[in-house]
Amino acid sequence: MDIRHETVETIRKFNRYYTVEMNLLDKKFLDTPYSLAEIRVLFEIWINKSCIQDTIVQSMRIDKSYLSRIVKNLCSKGIISKSSCKSDKRSCIVSITADGEREVASLIDKSHGFIGARIASLSDEQCRELGKSLSKAMEILKGAEQSFSVIKFEERYRQAFIDFNTEWIISNFGEVEKHDIEEFENIDKDIAGGGMIFFAVKDGEALATCMAKPLSGSTWELCKLGSNSKLPHKGAGSAVFGACMQWALDNGAERLFIVSNSALKPALHIYRKFGFKEIKLDSYGYTRGNIAFEYLKGQ
Repeated sequence: MDIRHETVETIRKFNRYYTVEMNLLDKKFLDTPYSLAEIRVLFEIWINKSCIQDTIVQSMRIDKSYLSRIVKNLCSKGIISKSSCKSDKRSCIVSITADGEREVASLIDKSHGFIGARIASLSDEQCRELGKSLSKAMEILKGAEQSFSVIKFEERYRQAFIDFNTEWIISNFGEVEKHDIEEFENIDKDIAGGGMIFFAVKDGEALATCMAKPLSGSTWELCKLGSNSKLPHKGAGSAVFGACMQWALDNGAERLFIVSNSALKPALHIYRKFGFKEIKLDSYGYTRGNIAFEYLKGQ
C-alpha cells in the first residue's frame, strides 16, 4: 500500500474512533444545551472577548450563514451580544457577556472532567507520550498547510522588519514613537544580547515578522509583530509569534511579556491563542499602549 494512502486510512480510522470516543456525534455536546459547533464559536468569542463576526468565519473556516444562525442562537440565550462596528457599518461585532463568561467557565470544567476521565487509567509516561504525539501531529498538519517558511533574522529582511512595523503603527496610531525608533536602530544590539527576529518568508518575500528580546532576569518581551499589507499572509503572524515564543523559552525565559492596544483584535487573538493572560500595569512604555499580557513558563 502506498504510504500516502496508508496515512489517509490511518487518519480516517482515528477520526472514526475519536468522534465516537469523545461523543462528538451527539446533537448536544457534554449534556449541555449546545452543539459542538456552538461551543467552538462561543469559545472563539470568549478568547477575544469581542471580535468582528467575519474574523470567526476566517479563523474557524465556517460557513457564513451557518455562523449567523449560531450567533443568533447564542444571543438569544444571553451569553453573547451583537452590535454594529462603528468604523464599518457592514460588519458586526460579537462580544461575550457576563453570563457567557460564567457559561464558558462551566463548559471548560465539564470538558476537563470528561477528557480527564478518559485518560484516568493512563500512567504519567503514557500521558506525556500522548501529549507529545498529538502536538507533533498538529505541528505536521499545520506545516502542510503553510506555503511559507519561518526563518531567523537575515540582513536582507532588516528593512522589511522596519517597514512592516512602521506602516502598521502609522495606519493604526498616526505616528511612530521614540521607543520604536530606538528599537529599529538597535536590532544588532538586541540580537547580540540573545534576542532574535523571525520572518515568515515565501518566494524570497517577507510576509510577517516578530521580535523576542530579553529584558531583565528571566523576563523576555515579545514585540514588533507586523505583516506585509501587500501580500496574503494567513497564518504567518501566528507562525512568527510562535517561533519568537519558543526562542525565548529555549533561551532561559521564565516569563514572557507583551504591551499592546485593546483595539488590535487580530493581535490579541494570537496572544490569547498562545496562552497569554492579560495583566494590569501602571505604565505601558508606549503612548499607544493600554493593555499588557504575560505568559509564565509551566503555567
